[in-house]
Amino acid sequence: MAASEPVKKLTVIELAKLNLKRKPFRTVSLIVLTAVLAFSLFSGSFLVKSLNGGMQSLSNRLGADIIVVPQGYDSKIESALLRGEPNSFYFKSEVVDRLKKIEGVDLASPQLFIATLSAGCCSFPLQVIGIDFDSDFNIKPWLEKQIRLPLTDNQIVVGSNIVGDTHSQVKFFNQPFVIAGRLAKTGMGFDNSVFMTIENAKRLAKEYERIMEHPVAQDEDLISSVMVRLKPNADARAVSQRILKEFEGEQIYPLISKRMMTNISSSIANLNVYIYVLLALLWLLSFIVLAVSFSSIFHERKEEFGMLRIIGGTKKKLAQLASTEAFIISASGAGIGTVLSCLIVLLFNQAIIAGLKMPFLTPPVLWMLLCAFLTLSAISVIGPLAALKTIHGFTKQEPALQLQG
Repeated sequence: MAASEPVKKLTVIELAKLNLKRKPFRTVSLIVLTAVLAFSLFSGSFLVKSLNGGMQSLSNRLGADIIVVPQGYDSKIESALLRGEPNSFYFKSEVVDRLKKIEGVDLASPQLFIATLSAGCCSFPLQVIGIDFDSDFNIKPWLEKQIRLPLTDNQIVVGSNIVGDTHSQVKFFNQPFVIAGRLAKTGMGFDNSVFMTIENAKRLAKEYERIMEHPVAQDEDLISSVMVRLKPNADARAVSQRILKEFEGEQIYPLISKRMMTNISSSIANLNVYIYVLLALLWLLSFIVLAVSFSSIFHERKEEFGMLRIIGGTKKKLAQLASTEAFIISASGAGIGTVLSCLIVLLFNQAIIAGLKMPFLTPPVLWMLLCAFLTLSAISVIGPLAALKTIHGFTKQEPALQLQG
């Protein structure tokens, strides 16, 4: 006689899985709900961290107290610095010497912006920033931490989003340049910018002239902006008023960096509040929906639980069974939502940056892994927590009452 096959022991987990399979539509609906919550929690945390990181990066790297630009171009300099949007605007370089004589001004350094039409390294126009390395105090200090200065005639430094290996060659307007170094991610427009000496930028403008007319090719005495550092204890607002008075009627505008950063910081803070409120509402709504759903589910199964009690199932085992079902639903949704959110924020990172139009510094991989783990853990327990009151209620009832419905 053949030996009988051993009977497979039915564990709490296996029984919970079988129960969930009996009602596939309801199970999938609850999983989708928790997946949406996990997606929102991770993506919301990612946005808040990235925006705060971008603001911190801007604060650390924008060393100028005042940025002097042509009247009406203050928004253009913001878009160039914050988002790397190609812009060109000019005034006479004599402004630099006059600024240095104004009370409260310590240093003044010119920059030249040239917007390229196309480049061999990139599929989109770039912002070329020509720097006067002899007087610069704004960009050179953090360039020195990553590359060897000064740059030679044909060397450039590229932002983190610019394609091309270090020491490889790229062309702008058919002029070859060698990439001397690549900047670390800043979350600012510098990520989409190319840095070179101001002399090289003027030479580039002459090559630009071969395609279309360019002001700098006609007049090398033009610059785009002046970065101004104030003396210790000098009041930026007072110095700004002196600059306006000095250049009255000459279409020169002093942009106070702190004011710009305050405006950006305020916008980011407001956006963060909206994100936090949305997450709180989603948590509350999801918790209520899950609590009502589990209450309804377990109420329908009162007879089933009563029968299990009669055939030997303890209150503890029934509570474990119900908690396991709730946990499987929550953990499944948490896994799906977290993975999906990770993929979307990574794949559409540039689109998110372009859409927000704010400083945006993607957090490191380690932070993202930790955030994913915490999201997974937090969402996995929301189901059992939502079902806790219902579980406590039906385990208190006598089996006979449960069988009566």
